[in-house]
Amino acid sequence: MMMKLGEKQMLYLKENLGKTILPLSIFENEIRPGTKPMEIVLFYKKRTSLLKIKESLFRAIEYYNLFSSRLIMMDDNKFALQHCIDGVEYNILPSMNTPLDHIAVDEMKKKMAHVRTLPGEPLFAVTGMPIKDGLLGGISCSEAIADVFSCILFLYTWKCIIEDKSFPLPSTQRLFKGKPVASDAIDKIFTPPLSALSEKIQSRVRASEIKLYSKREYFSDEFFDEHKNKAKLENEKYIISSNQIMTAFLLKKYHDQLLPDTDRIVLRSPVNLRDVHPDIDSMYIGNVFFDNKTEFTRHEINTMSIYEIAYRLKESITKTTNENYVKNISYLSKYGIEFKPDIFKKYRSLDVNTDIVSSNLVLLNDPESLGLSKLFNILHLNSTVQTSFMMYKEKKGRIFTQITSMYPFRLH
Repeated sequence: MMMKLGEKQMLYLKENLGKTILPLSIFENEIRPGTKPMEIVLFYKKRTSLLKIKESLFRAIEYYNLFSSRLIMMDDNKFALQHCIDGVEYNILPSMNTPLDHIAVDEMKKKMAHVRTLPGEPLFAVTGMPIKDGLLGGISCSEAIADVFSCILFLYTWKCIIEDKSFPLPSTQRLFKGKPVASDAIDKIFTPPLSALSEKIQSRVRASEIKLYSKREYFSDEFFDEHKNKAKLENEKYIISSNQIMTAFLLKKYHDQLLPDTDRIVLRSPVNLRDVHPDIDSMYIGNVFFDNKTEFTRHEINTMSIYEIAYRLKESITKTTNENYVKNISYLSKYGIEFKPDIFKKYRSLDVNTDIVSSNLVLLNDPESLGLSKLFNILHLNSTVQTSFMMYKEKKGRIFTQITSMYPFRLH
């Protein structure tokens, strides 16, 4: 689509850029429009009025104002967040006189509102359903406004406000600084329909509608202890983490089922730049994850030991989780995190035929390790990509991986 902005539209962008309009980084521009949202199903056990739930939600959004925005297109395939009064979709479903133990999470997933990362549409939706022993909630959040860490911080703040407790304030490095507008006041030239967007974005939307399959694989403490000992016996330099062992084990076990039509497999491991970049605040709101990529041939996966695979993952991630590397690829602009154009000469967008995304989310059920007290009870967090390993910890302490695939799983 070729955009032709008039003088009035160009003046609007100039006056509001950095205030009520925050551009996506070149990295976000490349990968976000048209993608699936992050979706969470949660449970809140305390008896609280629906009015207080709603008022607390919108008070939390006053601190985390990125969550009240819509996507706009500023130029050919250049997108931004527009601060909107009506940037949040809020719905309450009819109550059910049924306890949580008798409600399938899939039922809430079907009933909740789902956002799309497309121009003119809200990027954050909350659906509530009162049940016999509390409130079931569905959160749909575009990754153009927040990564999983930002979303968890927001949910924590919302819960603290409900319970009249104090909470840490978010960083202002990427927040709106002007008054929101009504979405119907946005010039239509900034919100073109899906049919006017690039084929790449349209194909992402189609891909997001494909039926996916998932299963869980559980791991015991004994499993990790055994494999860490075996790794050292194989090679004394193989000092590897539980997550690296788990990822290597899953890659070896499932690669042929997950990606049957390729001889080249790329494992993508999201790196949180908050942990590495010296200029990014720990409470930064937005999306500051960048994929570390480790490549294997199918022959290598079949012939290498679990420990060789795990050690290659460790070496690859070590290269991208150091301060010099992240400062060479990214910097803090007046709009938030930005990436240097040179990295895109080598950068390759996610390929559903060759790539697996492996995310370690074990800390989600261990909020104290993030400096937070108790969160909502998180029952489900979806995969935003077609093929993935997502590592979690149950409330009981058991670690498991949710494996997502475009193909039905075969019985082993």
